[in-house]
Amino acid sequence: MSFTIKKEEKDGKPFLIFSGAIDEEADFPQFGPLGPEVIVDLKEVQSINSVGIRSWLIWFTDQKETLFIFEGCPKAVVMQMNMVEGFLPEKSKVHSMVMPFYCEKCDKEIDRLFEVGKQILIQGEDVEVKFDASQICEPGCEPELDINKAKYLRFLVRLEQQNQAA
Repeated sequence: MSFTIKKEEKDGKPFLIFSGAIDEEADFPQFGPLGPEVIVDLKEVQSINSVGIRSWLIWFTDQKETLFIFEGCPKAVVMQMNMVEGFLPEKSKVHSMVMPFYCEKCDKEIDRLFEVGKQILIQGEDVEVKFDASQICEPGCEPELDINKAKYLRFLVRLEQQNQAA
């Protein structure tokens, strides 16, 4: 699926919907100045590769004065948030992201969207993930997080420290 960015408005703010694969064919449109605060919905992003990361970095670097609020961050994007220095713009927040689970009883991988500050809590260097197993899988199942919590959520601690220092 080709990459697109659709621009809408939500609560009086620019709302960008990214979808498709962020790769060598991804074309990041130039919208001009986006304003002081922009919501970026990433839930339809399927994948991202090294060329796509480069395009991402260039596009977001051109928007230094904007606060980006990321919603629906899929696992592929979260991994880049952890690995690539500067992947998140200097002024940014993550509102929600996919948390991957695995249920051994059902032998199912399950993705759920969690909100930072609600189900994902940052406390200094620690991050806590709160969830009700009955809301993740079938009754009687005990799904577990299918990631190393400290590594997968490491970027949130760095982002929180960066925002407190600013």
